[in-house]
Amino acid sequence: MSKTVIIGGGISGLATAYYLQNFAGADANYLLLESSSHLGGKITSDASDGFLVEGGPDSFLTQKSATLDLCRALGLGDQLIGSNQTAMPSTYVLSNGRLHPMPEGMMLMAPTMILPILRSRLISWPGKLRMGMEIFVRPGERDSDESLASFVRRRLGSELLDKIAGPLMAGIHAGDPERLSLRSTFPMFADMEQADGSLVLGMIKRKKAQAGSTTTGKRPSMFTTLTGGLQQLPDAIVGQLNPQQVGLNCRVQSLAFEGGQYRISLADGSSILADNVVCTTPAYVTADIVQQLDPSLAEKLRAIRYVSTSTVSLGFRRSELTCPLNGFGFIVPASEGRRINACTWTSTKFSNRAPGDCVLIRVFVGGALAEDLAEQDEAKLIELARQELREILGITATPVLAKAYRWHKSNPQYEVGHRARIAEIDHVVESHPGLYLAGAAYRGSGIPDCIQSGMDAALKITQLPATALRSTESKVLPVPVAS
Repeated sequence: MSKTVIIGGGISGLATAYYLQNFAGADANYLLLESSSHLGGKITSDASDGFLVEGGPDSFLTQKSATLDLCRALGLGDQLIGSNQTAMPSTYVLSNGRLHPMPEGMMLMAPTMILPILRSRLISWPGKLRMGMEIFVRPGERDSDESLASFVRRRLGSELLDKIAGPLMAGIHAGDPERLSLRSTFPMFADMEQADGSLVLGMIKRKKAQAGSTTTGKRPSMFTTLTGGLQQLPDAIVGQLNPQQVGLNCRVQSLAFEGGQYRISLADGSSILADNVVCTTPAYVTADIVQQLDPSLAEKLRAIRYVSTSTVSLGFRRSELTCPLNGFGFIVPASEGRRINACTWTSTKFSNRAPGDCVLIRVFVGGALAEDLAEQDEAKLIELARQELREILGITATPVLAKAYRWHKSNPQYEVGHRARIAEIDHVVESHPGLYLAGAAYRGSGIPDCIQSGMDAALKITQLPATALRSTESKVLPVPVAS
C-alpha cells in the first residue's frame, strides 16, 4: 500500500488513521504526525475530585451518524449516554436581566408549535405578530447565499433574531450571525423555505410526519456523550492505532512535490517522503504548510477566518446555591451587554459530572463578537465567569473547582460565500493528486463532520467504495504488527 502521512492529531486526523487501518488492515502504511504532545485536539476531559470537566465539546449531535457508528465500532456503545430528561424547560434566554424559558417546540430558529410562542413572555406581542407573518413571506432567490441574520430577519423578524436565533447560532458556531452563511451552516432551513414556502409550516409538517412515523425503538438523545467524558473517543482510537505509526511533538513546516512523491519537512530538520498527504490542521496552519507547494491554495485557505473561544467550568457545593439550576442552562443575546455567551448547567444536563452534594456549571466566553475576552489568562477568565454568574444567577459562593480552557483561533467561520470558496479550494486540490484536506474548516465543524471527513479521505486513498464501510464499522480490527 502507498504511504500516507496524516498531518494533525485531532479527531479528524485520528479518524483518518483509524479508517485507513480498518480498510487496509495490516497493510496500512500511514504515519500520523501531531505537533503537540496531546492527541484529540479540542476533545479533552479532566476527572478530578469527583468532577468530570470537558475542556472543549461536551457532547455531539446524533442527527449525523458518524460519531455514533465510530463509538460502537470501538466498543464504546455501552458508554453512550444522552442528556437527562427534565420536566422544566431545558434552555433559558437572558432577556432584560432575567431568565425566560425558551418557548417549547423551538427548533433552533424555527417554531414547531404555535401556542407556546403565544404564551411566552420572552417575545413581545409585536414580535409574535411579526413571526406569524412568516407564512406570507415569499422565498428568497433559489441557491443564493445570505447571512443567517439576514435570513432570520427577513422571515421571522428582528426580535426573534436578537433573542433566540442569534445567540443560538452564535453559540453553535462562535460566530457573528451577520456574517455566517445560511447555506454553509444550516442549509436545511434554506431548503425548507424553497420546498414549503415557510419555516413555520415546514417545521409543523415535519413534526406531524415524525409523530406519524412507524419507526420502532427509542430515538437517541439529540445530545449524546460518553460516561467517562468525550476524551474516551480519541483515547479509544489511539488504542487501536500502531504506536510506531504515530509521532507526537512533530511539527510539519512545509510540503513539496519531488519525483512523484511529497516531501514533508519537519521543524527538527528531518523530512519524510509520502505518496499521499492528508492535512487535518486548521486552514491557516495548512496554508503555511502548502505555501511552497501552491501559493494560490495557501491564499484561499487563509481566507477562512478563525476566532478564539474559552470555556470556564466551576464546581460549587449545592447547599451554597440559591438558584435551582432546573434545566440545561441559558443563552445570552448580544443586546444584553454581558461578557459571556452562554452557560451550561453541566451536572443537570448529564449524569455523573459532579459529586452528589455539588453542581458543575460551564460558562462560554469569546467568539466572533468578543475574541479579546477569550484571550485572557486563566485567572482572569475564572474571575470573569464568577462575576457574571454572581450578577445573573446570584451565585456568591466560592467554587470548590475552577478550570479554564483557552482555544486560540480554533473555530472556523463559515461566512457568506463559504461554499464558493470551498469549491475553489477543491478545484485547486484536485490538481495535486495524493493531497487531501479534512477537518472542521470545510464541510462541517461538528465532531460527526470531522469524523466523516477523515473517513472520506481514507476511502479516497484506499479507492474503496463508500459501501466498504459497512463491512468494517461493526468490528474493531487488531493493531497491525509494525514492520
